[in-house]
Amino acid sequence: MKRIYFDEGHGESKDSGAVNAKEGLMEAQLNLKLSNYAIAHLKENYTGFEINRTRSDKTFASLTARANKANKWGADVFVSIHVNAGGGTGYESFVYNKTTSAKTKELQKCINEKAMATAKKYGLGAHGNQPYKSGNLSVLRNTNMPACLTEICYIDSKDSELLKNGAFLKDMAEAYAEGIANFLDLPKQSNNKECEPKKETVQQVKAPAKSEDKAIGTVKVLVNDLYYYSKADWNAKAGKAKKGDVFTVVKKIKVNTAYMYVLKSGTYITAATKYVKFTSK
Repeated sequence: MKRIYFDEGHGESKDSGAVNAKEGLMEAQLNLKLSNYAIAHLKENYTGFEINRTRSDKTFASLTARANKANKWGADVFVSIHVNAGGGTGYESFVYNKTTSAKTKELQKCINEKAMATAKKYGLGAHGNQPYKSGNLSVLRNTNMPACLTEICYIDSKDSELLKNGAFLKDMAEAYAEGIANFLDLPKQSNNKECEPKKETVQQVKAPAKSEDKAIGTVKVLVNDLYYYSKADWNAKAGKAKKGDVFTVVKKIKVNTAYMYVLKSGTYITAATKYVKFTSK
């Protein structure tokens, strides 16, 4: 599993980042929106990765804390998302100016190629006609893995019209995601969505034969991306169920210190009430 870390620049609770009050634009909010779009695109189209991030709300974290969190987690890639300011125009990205890492430069290339192709569709070029930049930036200097910082465009110039365009934000964020996926060589989800959460009737995992036990009830999944298992073993992950999926239960068993439901299909799922709701027959 590849580990992808998104660093959403700034944090509205303490640091709004660049602001264009006239247009109602705040960098901290835009950074979060871009990150959410990128994460959603990866989850919908790729497998073989895990996501961690600096924030998913208005929370603020120091520059050092951001890098430390990614280092401690053991991220394979670090992408910091920002919006530029200073009256210019265009997209650009940065890597640490003293890096000797070929991988870091490859990450920047993968992201830039996708981002620039998308930007051009909206009439946006590269800042200074050159999207490849470097700098002595804290989150790039202090991270241990390939790291890149993106600046989508300028909040205080004509670019602000693009920042008010939801389609532009989504397309650019998805370009970031595609660049990351290419860099990490992530497997694409199959056309039959075999890697997506499945109903019990269409599960295509290698699992024991259907149980002949009498059903005792049903279990409804309360969250997205909930693992189910091929056997009574917390390490035997077979796939993910999605919120709203309903499965037939034949028994409840204890596995180590927690409980699982045995499903009619022969697979297993957690019995934890914060993840599933059981209804007796």
